[in-house]
Amino acid sequence: MKRKINEFFLCFIWIARETKGHIKPLLILLSIQVISALTGASMAIVSKSLVDYAIDGKLKYVIYYGIAFGCIIILSLGSNAISSLISARTNELFSNRLRQRMYTRIAGSEWSDITKYHSGDLLTRLTSDINTISNGVVNVLPSIISLGVSLIASFVTLLYYEPYLAIFAVIFAPFSIIVSRLWGRKIKIFHKKIQESESAYRSYIQESLENITIVKAFRMEERAVEAVETLHNDRMKWVLKRNRTGVAASLILAGGYWVSYLIAFGWGAIGLANKTITYGTLTAFLQLIGQVETPFIGLSRTLPQVITTISSAERLMELEKMEMERGKDKLDPNTTVELSFQDVTFSYNKDDIVLKNVSLSIKPGEVVAITGPSGEGKTTIIRLCLALLKPDNGSVKFLDSSRNEFTASASTRDWIAYVPQGNTLFSGTIAENLRSGYTDATDEEIIAAAKTACAWEFIEKLPDGLDTVIGENGLGLSEGQAQRLALARAILRPAPVLILDEATSALDIDLEMRVLEGIKNLSPKRSCLVITHRLSALQICSRVFKLKDGIIMEIPMPNALESSDIDRQEIKRVIGK
Repeated sequence: MKRKINEFFLCFIWIARETKGHIKPLLILLSIQVISALTGASMAIVSKSLVDYAIDGKLKYVIYYGIAFGCIIILSLGSNAISSLISARTNELFSNRLRQRMYTRIAGSEWSDITKYHSGDLLTRLTSDINTISNGVVNVLPSIISLGVSLIASFVTLLYYEPYLAIFAVIFAPFSIIVSRLWGRKIKIFHKKIQESESAYRSYIQESLENITIVKAFRMEERAVEAVETLHNDRMKWVLKRNRTGVAASLILAGGYWVSYLIAFGWGAIGLANKTITYGTLTAFLQLIGQVETPFIGLSRTLPQVITTISSAERLMELEKMEMERGKDKLDPNTTVELSFQDVTFSYNKDDIVLKNVSLSIKPGEVVAITGPSGEGKTTIIRLCLALLKPDNGSVKFLDSSRNEFTASASTRDWIAYVPQGNTLFSGTIAENLRSGYTDATDEEIIAAAKTACAWEFIEKLPDGLDTVIGENGLGLSEGQAQRLALARAILRPAPVLILDEATSALDIDLEMRVLEGIKNLSPKRSCLVITHRLSALQICSRVFKLKDGIIMEIPMPNALESSDIDRQEIKRVIGK
C-alpha cells in the first residue's frame, strides 16, 4: 500500500511539473468552471423565490426574479461556451508540448535503450497515453474542483432550508466512494491492458504496411487480416470489460441517486401537505438534492479517469528512465580526422562475444574496407563508430588535425556521413532528402553531390527535378536510384569520415565503379570505412581487413582480391579493368 501511495505521488508530481507552462489558462479555465458550478445553487434560490412570488401573485417580483433567472442561464451558457473554447486550445497546446518533449527525450536517449521498445509501442505512448494525460489535466482536474465547489454550495444552501435533508443527502457519499474505489482498481488494470493491446495492434499494422510488398509477394493478405482481427478482438475484449465495469458502477450510483431524489420528493410532498414548506421550497429541494448527489456521482466517475491518467503517466515516466546520450557539443567538420579502434571487445550478451580485442585505424584520407561473412560483426563496428553502442572494453576514438582525442559519442557524429544498408529515404522531395544531413546546402552543392553519386543523370530527367516528391521509403524510385540518393546525401554532408555499409549493393558493376571513383576523388579527401562483400568496392581501398569469429586481420590487396568472401563472379571482369 505504501509503495502504491508513493507511486501515486510521484506521478502526481510529474504531472504537476508538466503543467508549469500552462498554469495561466488552467487557472482561467478553473475560474470559469467554478462560476458555472455556483450557478446551480443560485438557480435553485432564484427559482424558489420566483415560484413563491408567482403563487402569491406578486408580478413585480416575478419579473425581477425572472430576469435574474434568465441572467443566470445566460451566464451558465456563456461560461460553458468559453470553457469549451479554452479547454480545446489548452488541451491541444498541452498535448503538443508534452509530445514534443517526450519525442525529444526519446530521440536523445541511448540507441540501445530505444530499441528495446517497438516503434508501435512508442507511437502509442506518444499519442494515446499523452491524450489521456492531457484530458486528465485540462478536463478532469478542473471538473473535480468545480464539482467540489458545486457540492459545497448546494449542501450549504440545502442545509439552510432543510438541515435533515441535507445531512441525509451526504450519507450517500461514503457509498459512492466505496463503489468508485472498487471500480477504480479494475479500471487501472483494464486501462493498462487496453494500452498494451493498442501497442501490439498498431505495431502489427505498422510493420505489415511497411512490408506490404512482402505481404503481397507471399500471398499473406488473408493471414495479415486474420492477425489484425485477432489483435483487434483482444483489444476489444479489454475495452468491453472496462465498459461493463463502468456500466455496472454507473447503474449502482444512478440507483442511489434516484432513491435520494424520491426521498427528497416525498419529503417535500409531506411538507406541502402539512403546509410547512412552499411550492418554491419544494422546487429548490428537488434541484438542490440533485446538485448535492450529482457531484458525488460525478466525482465517482472522474476517479477512474484520474486512475487512467496516472496509469498513462507511469508509461511515459518509464521512458524517462532511458539513459540520455552524452556529448552534444558541436564539432568543426572542417578538419581531417583519424578513426581508431583500440583493443575493442563487444558482446550483446555475455555468452556471445562479437568482437575480440579489435584494433585498427583509418588515417585521414585513407579508404579502408572490412569484409567477412554475414553476422560476424561488421554492422556492430559501424554502430560503435556512431556511438550507438559502447564497447565492453577498449575504446573507439577520433583524432583531429591537432591530434586531440575524442571518444566516440553523439558529438563525434558531426564528423560522420553514413550510408546504411537498405532504403533509408524519407517521404518528401528529393532536395529535402539530400539536405537532411546538411540543411544549409545550396542547389549547386546538391547537384555536385548528386553528380558524384551518379544520381543527377536520373534526377534531371524527372519532370520536377530536385523538387520531385517521393513516397515513404523512396516509393517511386528503383532500389538503385534510392541508393544513389542515399550516397549523394552522405557526400553532401561536410563530414571528414564517410561510412559505407553495402552502399553500392543495388548498383551494377559499371555504375558502382563510377560512384566509387567519384568518392575516392572527393576533395577534400575523407577517411572512409567501407563494409562490403563485393570485389569491385575494394579497387578504391588503401587497405582491406577481414572480420571473422570476432577477430580482425589485415589482408594484403592481392590476397584480398582472391578472398572467398568476395563475389567471385566479378573477379575476372574487375581484374581485367
